[in-house]
Amino acid sequence: MTYRFPSLNGLKAFEAAARHLSFKAAAAELGVTAGAVSQQVKRLEMSLGISLFRRLPQGLLLTPEGAVYLPEVSRAFDVLTDATEAVAPALNGRKLSLGIDPVVAEHLPKGWPRHSKELDPYVRETRTTNDVELIWSNELDALLLAAKTGHGALSERAICLCGSAVPVYFVTRPGLAECRQSRAIREALDA
Repeated sequence: MTYRFPSLNGLKAFEAAARHLSFKAAAAELGVTAGAVSQQVKRLEMSLGISLFRRLPQGLLLTPEGAVYLPEVSRAFDVLTDATEAVAPALNGRKLSLGIDPVVAEHLPKGWPRHSKELDPYVRETRTTNDVELIWSNELDALLLAAKTGHGALSERAICLCGSAVPVYFVTRPGLAECRQSRAIREALDA
């Protein structure tokens, strides 16, 4: 069987740029230049015959087509990651850095998320903070906040901690909102 799909490098560049909404941040993650990411995405767009991003002075916005394409491309990379980890477990997938609002930390089990091995594959580090700017500067991938941020460009998911009626907000860039790491963290909090 012959598979027809675009360049894997173009897909990787698109997926990273879409998660960060920035060619520069995607370049830092992929270990290449922002120009290289931009060119890979441009080639991908040309091969697909559609625009995936609106390029703005302050960053990127996904087009409707890009917003539809991103979850499927991310899911494909998740499948490839799972297959790779099944045969080569030492190559651990991308782990998230997570900020925890001090108010939220008071309601979490002692040592969370390290109190349980279930989140080890998904969380690289945690730090106590409520500074949303750390997401914009790519120092953190996600935050658990006691209150909404009001930043429309960020994904903010309300979670009830272990049956509590008071919501906590899982905040991240839109491209990370539905990745398996984010889902695992939200599920562990909601359990």
